[in-house]
Amino acid sequence: SRRPQPPSFQWPSAICAATTTSASRAHGLYIGKSLAGYAPRNFEGMAKGFAKSPDDGSVFCPDIRRLDSTCLEVKMMACPIKDAWVEAGCSQEEIVTLLYCASALDEATLEAAGFDFEIELWSPGQEGCCLTRITEKAETRMAPTLPR
Repeated sequence: SRRPQPPSFQWPSAICAATTTSASRAHGLYIGKSLAGYAPRNFEGMAKGFAKSPDDGSVFCPDIRRLDSTCLEVKMMACPIKDAWVEAGCSQEEIVTLLYCASALDEATLEAAGFDFEIELWSPGQEGCCLTRITEKAETRMAPTLPR
């Protein structure tokens, strides 16, 4: 799994980032347990249970760019937390840092659900928000299938 690289932090934002990341991660582990039944490769289930959650996608407006037997790739076209940070007057650099912290929720969710993933955070000039690629864990792809 590949998590985004952390932005450079300066005191006291490093402590705020660590606290926010820790809280996001804890909640993500909780959510991921409810999605574990979709592992190792039910990407249709992950599209509904993860990408289109909550409210069948009305909150994050997911753009499902790939959905097949090997991958779910989704770009969130709306992000209420990013919008709130913009509205609060955060700089683009601060928004990237806050998104990094918040992405710990998705990382932990996907880990606990039993998937590999890559997350590309939003950066200034991009449309929408973050892009996530979800794939089967490498160790399950490589495991031999035993005869029944």
